[in-house]
Amino acid sequence: MSVPAEIGGIGSTLQKLRVSPGFDPLKEASVGPDEYFILSRIDGQQTLRDVLLQTGLPIERAVAIVTRLRSIGALLLPNETAAPIPARVPQAAPTARIHQTTPAAPITPPRGVPMGRPRTPSQPPGRVASGSVAPLDVSLPDPSPEELRALTEDSSLKDAERRKILALARLLAARDPWALLGVPRDADARTLKRAYFTLSKDIHPDRFYGKQLGSFAERLATVFEAVSRAYERLTNPDKSGAHQLGEPAVEATQSPQEYAAELFERACALEVSGNPLEAMKLFSAAIRIDVQTKYLRRSASCALAANQPRTALEHAKKAQSRSPSDPSLARLLASAFRACGKLADAEEVLVMAMALKSENDSLGTELRNDLAEVRRLLNG
Repeated sequence: MSVPAEIGGIGSTLQKLRVSPGFDPLKEASVGPDEYFILSRIDGQQTLRDVLLQTGLPIERAVAIVTRLRSIGALLLPNETAAPIPARVPQAAPTARIHQTTPAAPITPPRGVPMGRPRTPSQPPGRVASGSVAPLDVSLPDPSPEELRALTEDSSLKDAERRKILALARLLAARDPWALLGVPRDADARTLKRAYFTLSKDIHPDRFYGKQLGSFAERLATVFEAVSRAYERLTNPDKSGAHQLGEPAVEATQSPQEYAAELFERACALEVSGNPLEAMKLFSAAIRIDVQTKYLRRSASCALAANQPRTALEHAKKAQSRSPSDPSLARLLASAFRACGKLADAEEVLVMAMALKSENDSLGTELRNDLAEVRRLLNG
């Protein structure tokens, strides 16, 4: 689905929306990680269309989230000073705003000064005051050679961002979801949500879209996935009840399908963060374990973006053969043929795609435009 020109209840997607100053996402139960991430991208500077394209979410889902955020009074149109009264008013008690809980960025020590110092004994690891979120120790005492190389490599990340990702990566080995989120073991739902939203805002891979991340691309995807799993584990006892006993939850043995799904999620994060070549490796690994149409579709699109037409064609053919009545997959296959210079094949597939039933008017227009362009190239 392409980005619609207008959204019901909002209007044109070329408008530059703002977040309502009086809206607090921590008080609203319906605001989850995806909703919060979209809120963090709406700044009054970008058009709504640009925001929808940057989320990495399916357009239909992103539009639904924006519509819901508007309905609960979270978003302001350009000429509004106050949001319309929402259908229901949250009754949660006032709480601190998210940005007030974000730890201050560390100061980079001057050259020659030892990097970091031992943690002060006043706050032992794993002990956090009830209801609070612990600042992350980003001093990185006794850095490994790999960490030192990462801190000095050529990338678009600031020093504080590198240290935060490396510090979180250190916490992964302990498999302690409380430590990873920086919360006490008796943290309530609101504290967990505040901690997760604060971290999600800083380390969501989409935040670094288009940036040169170097070795941090994979670290970032891994850390964000681990933080998301920690939050899910602590807020969904049906998936893991170990934390109720005060013991770190132990990862269950993954099935091949679960492992393939994990690889696919990591590949999507890498692609969104601007590293399509690394993403393709994980997409291909997921497909080798569990061939699914959605894996093939995403991998083919990623391969086209990475200028790897042969891989794109291979995966597009497999995807289209699994769902031959899907015109969007036929269009993807035509794009792969065109990237490989096989214009006659692309024309044949597009003609076939236009004969398939589709309720998506935008897709029909795109198919006609693609066919016209291919025929222009054939006759040119």
